[in-house]
Amino acid sequence: MLSWLLSAALAAGVPESGQITCQTDHYTVAFSAEQAWTIYSIKHDGQNVGLSNGFYGTVMCPKGGQWWGTGHSEGGREVVNSLKLTVDGLERPVKVGETIGGHRITLLKDSTIWKFKCQAEVTLTDNQVYERTQLEAMADCEQSLMYYFMHAWLPTTTKWIAQLPDGKLEEGALLSDENMKVNKDTRWVAQFEPNLKLGILCYTPKVISGPGSASLIWDKKHYHKSYYRSNEARSFKAGEKLDYSVVVKVAADETGDWVATKAAAEALAKSYPPE
Repeated sequence: MLSWLLSAALAAGVPESGQITCQTDHYTVAFSAEQAWTIYSIKHDGQNVGLSNGFYGTVMCPKGGQWWGTGHSEGGREVVNSLKLTVDGLERPVKVGETIGGHRITLLKDSTIWKFKCQAEVTLTDNQVYERTQLEAMADCEQSLMYYFMHAWLPTTTKWIAQLPDGKLEEGALLSDENMKVNKDTRWVAQFEPNLKLGILCYTPKVISGPGSASLIWDKKHYHKSYYRSNEARSFKAGEKLDYSVVVKVAADETGDWVATKAAAEALAKSYPPE
């Protein structure tokens, strides 16, 4: 009962149902209260690229337990303590059902996921979607698995390309065969959608790494879901911190030779130098 009352107090004033939609010149991102105010869907120039049939954000599974975070509540609910919405430098209230337009829109969330403090930022500009999540362990704990970022991309992508931390490139096919693809640490990873002629790129300034870390694409029939697994079995000490970001950018006019996607990745590396 005490933990429930504490959760309710922490979440006071934060909407627990509904959505807001944020729009810039090229990107439209919906956020869902039911999924702990994480991304619900992503559009580029009005076309769906990130679907609403999978969760986004950060999830973790305690050793011997079940999932916490975003839409997962099998182990326990992520409690959103506060939200801050800024549009072109001006703060405004979060009102469910609204569509907010601007050129730089940031939703900043403070929450609690299991035994971790979480501060998650999503910033849309006209040219990209920037996500940063900072975590701090509130007590000594052990995890069996953590996915740091997740994105439910279109199931019509046909192949992937990734740059490894040493600069080498690897490629592979996407066949909707239910298998995990890539399965290595990456600097960036992208998928090609031939119908829309798009490269869907995720770039990480700091490679997301840890025991058992990897970039993964779950090659399913209903989405080709991108995961950044930061760790498998891992122990954390109270006060231990993690701080990673990912930049999502859609490379238009990609023909499948990866020219547009590589150019987009090079541009992001200049704006967000590798750490």
